[in-house]
Amino acid sequence: MNSVILFILGASIGSFMGVISGRYKENLPIWSKKIMGGRSHCEFCNKQLRWFELVPVLSFVFQRGKCNSCGKWFGWRYLAIELASGLLFAFVPIVVSREFYVLSPSFYILSVLWIFVFSVLLAVSIIDYRLRIIPDEANLSLAILGLLITALRPFNETAGSFMGYYGILFGFHSDRWLNHFLAAALVGIFFAILILVTKGRGMGGGDMKLVAAMGLIFGWPDIVLVAILSFIIGSVFGSGAIILKKERFKSKIAFGPFMALSGLLVFFFGYQIMSFYFGLLGIGA
Repeated sequence: MNSVILFILGASIGSFMGVISGRYKENLPIWSKKIMGGRSHCEFCNKQLRWFELVPVLSFVFQRGKCNSCGKWFGWRYLAIELASGLLFAFVPIVVSREFYVLSPSFYILSVLWIFVFSVLLAVSIIDYRLRIIPDEANLSLAILGLLITALRPFNETAGSFMGYYGILFGFHSDRWLNHFLAAALVGIFFAILILVTKGRGMGGGDMKLVAAMGLIFGWPDIVLVAILSFIIGSVFGSGAIILKKERFKSKIAFGPFMALSGLLVFFFGYQIMSFYFGLLGIGA
């Protein structure tokens, strides 16, 4: 029942995040009235939507994804965002519960913080995909969330990494703050070098700020796995898009969604990914 309630809440938040991300414009603060204010309306006929047309998931199903006024197809984007957000709200606490007694204050606080992290990353993915930019306020929000998570999360040789005991192999477990700040600095510097070498054609400053903020959130060595997975997923997507002629070879592809997806994969399946990798090498279990 708790998961159902969290899913409904998450789908509602996802619906709001989808609207905000769709309204966002470059050089306009997210909290500005033009983005945060105003009632939802059809993007085709501009008709203001009524309350029963705004019920997450259900409105899309009953209206078959179309506007009641003009009959235009909204597309799958809104439904996908609502479902993704609902599932995050329902399942993120389950991962956090592996480290805490479920009824402890730290469990509730960290669950909320991680839900906020992935909600912001969801918004970042939509905005970056639409406009090829990542808002500074989103990166700043993630950095603040990273500091709070670092302060509250268990941290020792066997805890503090989603890679489980595989994380011990990569060191930096003497101090939590050193671990997370080094993670942010190292990946930030690496991305800065990539930007300089490619002269900004490979990725932009927003990507560098995003990965540094995620370094604060995930710490070392988890952020390395996040970065590696983002390059792998990005390469697969880019190659597929070129083959299908959806993108040209020199087209600029939004990298934020790949980092967000990689962060999600490490959060839920970090240990399994490392176990699979070392299994391919014939090392460990």
